[in-house]
Amino acid sequence: MRLITCLILLHFFILAACAPAPAATPAGIAEREVANTPTATPLPLPSPTLPPSPTATPARVAQAAPPPVSDTIAEEAPPAPTTTPSAPPTPTPRPPGTPPRVGIQIGHLRSHELPEEQAHLRTSTGARWNGITEAQVNEAIAVRVRDILVAAGVEVDLLPATVPPAYDADAFVAIHADGSTEGARGWKIATPWRASAASRALMEAVAATYGVITGLPEDRNGITINMRGYYAFNYRRHSHAIARTTPAIIVETGFLTNAADREIIVARPDLAARGIAEGILRYLKQRDPNDGAALLPPEWPILYTSAETAVRAGPADTARLVARVPADSRVFVFNREGDWYEAMVRAGDTRYVGWVRVDQTRPATANDNPAPPPAEPPATNP
Repeated sequence: MRLITCLILLHFFILAACAPAPAATPAGIAEREVANTPTATPLPLPSPTLPPSPTATPARVAQAAPPPVSDTIAEEAPPAPTTTPSAPPTPTPRPPGTPPRVGIQIGHLRSHELPEEQAHLRTSTGARWNGITEAQVNEAIAVRVRDILVAAGVEVDLLPATVPPAYDADAFVAIHADGSTEGARGWKIATPWRASAASRALMEAVAATYGVITGLPEDRNGITINMRGYYAFNYRRHSHAIARTTPAIIVETGFLTNAADREIIVARPDLAARGIAEGILRYLKQRDPNDGAALLPPEWPILYTSAETAVRAGPADTARLVARVPADSRVFVFNREGDWYEAMVRAGDTRYVGWVRVDQTRPATANDNPAPPPAEPPATNP
């Protein structure tokens, strides 16, 4: 028995000696595990900034969004404009399945670089307020419009004041801001003088979203000759302008000189950008890419008034009277609505823009002056 007991004890000691020793913990393992636990304090992340690339994924767009801003506290002034033009435009027609292309112009950006044909606009720097320039405000909105559109699958060209020759795209939107010493406020949108059906549809789509999203009022009486005669629209006079078939609008996003408007266009450029971008996307969704006729601006013959004629602010006999012009005043037609022409009427050396009745005009004859003046006012940069 004594022998059996000794053998059992010997076996027990052998097993104990063969058991593995506890593994040593390498230096730093415990510290790293603690650092990865949910209770650890994370390293501070960098502040979100706008991506410099002309493309953006939805995640990058989200990262680029500015932090929430109080309705009563404005952000710092936007940085100095740094945007450069992106790739040159593609020609029409485009192959099936080609993503739509949109040009977003940053109003007044690098206007000193305008080509010789537009040299008289090189000093046009736009509105200012308290050290903030219009170009800075326009750029802050434009880059956000770009990112929203690119995230939706649209190819976007960010353009400065100089437009590529015969710029060809599915839409062109010039972004500007207003200035006034009279307390004016609100947004407005205009097409070129000779507006195609596509340009009018683009204008209506953006007008339907901008005011709703931003909450800004519409400046209904503010459409100016400078807006409709915008130099980038004038393909008849300039090579550095949009192509004839490019649908185009100019958007005055609000008044930089008005505190209530600045709460959006300076402090909340993300809202202004959404208002424009969602309108562009609405237009692109509802258009027919195969409807080439919608891209063609109307061509009208030069007409003359057949008698003393009233030029009115709208297509109705009850609309505000702009002027009364004598018979044989020259009429440059831009649009027709029912029994009315929208036109520029030249009486002597004075030009009036408004609406005249169709039945108070006549075709030109051999006795009329055969050398018409330009059909549009001089190129301008609002």
